[in-house]
Amino acid sequence: MALQGTLKDFTLADIFQLIGLQKKTGVLTLRNGQEVVTVSFLDGNVVTADSVPKRLEDRLGVVLVKSRQIGEGQLQEALKIQKQTLKRLGTVLVGQKFISQDALREALRIQVSQTIYRLFRWRDGDYHFSQDQKLDYDRENVSPLSAESILMEGARILDEWPMIEKRIGSFSGVFRKIRPTERAASSTGAKSGPVLSAEEKTVMQTVDGMRTIQDLVDSSPLSEFDTCRVLYELSSRQLVEKIPSGEGPVLEKGTAVKVAAGQEVRRVGMPAVWRWSLGALVAASLATAARNPLNGLAIASGSDPHEMFLMRQVTLTRMERIRYALQVYFVQHRGFPKDLNYLVLGGLIRSSDLRDPWGQDYLYRPMAGGFELEGKDRSGISGSPLVLRSVTGTR
Repeated sequence: MALQGTLKDFTLADIFQLIGLQKKTGVLTLRNGQEVVTVSFLDGNVVTADSVPKRLEDRLGVVLVKSRQIGEGQLQEALKIQKQTLKRLGTVLVGQKFISQDALREALRIQVSQTIYRLFRWRDGDYHFSQDQKLDYDRENVSPLSAESILMEGARILDEWPMIEKRIGSFSGVFRKIRPTERAASSTGAKSGPVLSAEEKTVMQTVDGMRTIQDLVDSSPLSEFDTCRVLYELSSRQLVEKIPSGEGPVLEKGTAVKVAAGQEVRRVGMPAVWRWSLGALVAASLATAARNPLNGLAIASGSDPHEMFLMRQVTLTRMERIRYALQVYFVQHRGFPKDLNYLVLGGLIRSSDLRDPWGQDYLYRPMAGGFELEGKDRSGISGSPLVLRSVTGTR
């Protein structure tokens, strides 16, 4: 299968979908500027993902040290043995009993996933897929990832990332903890702290006012996206705040979270009009109390024309998520469902995914060899580009 071109003409989701549906074996190479990423597929499933200049094994060693699963001395010893034996770093670490095999498998899964999910934020680049029947990967420690599961997670990232990225900004930024205010937990005057999930505790422990966001990502057992998502949520709850540029790490008691509308931050390939609209939308959502910021899009007024543009982009992204789920359903059942609720029952999407940001249900019509998915704008009017038509195996 000859497959090459640019991501402007053929999206990453389309590429993964095609390779997955046709169960191809080979290597997909993507290039964006100086960064080159290679993704290996075995029968349509992902088995490795590597990048230049940040190689998988280099990242693996750094992450294991920063997450305190191994010490710096153990890493250096393993690298010395690796140089002598030419074995994979993970194999050496397990052989020396520095980590367990289960820990290695999980670390490799996270590193491969992070490499791939970052690709979904690329807006430009070249790609080339070459078929190869012989792939060199760690069969003992790598569990293949299905293209369908990657597409589902990719759709979630595309939907939620713009709001998250606007808040956290550049990965060179630094967050610090906000000192907790005194809360009366009982009549005795005891103090109570915020209730944190396991993920929030993991990220909160690494926030020290000195580490950059990239440092937090590198040392986190969570994926890059989930680390940033949790940091976003902690910021929304006013448990952490970003240190303004030029300000030191000194923390004043009771400091409030400040996010300026239209504040300049380094973007990762986001269009300028999104940057402007997101600034206004985030400022508006912060003014509304007691609400989950990630759900802010669903209850925004939609009166501003720039906000309307953003909402239309969100509804298109959610329609793409449904389309991916329909393709996964087709692979599993060799046919499309009678209605979209079958996707929810199958665990492919959430029931909330069946409604647009204005709370309207998407219209789904199965057809011979395909389907039609239709969305509406805030006024309830449908039409291009809010209509997706697809036939088996194509867009």
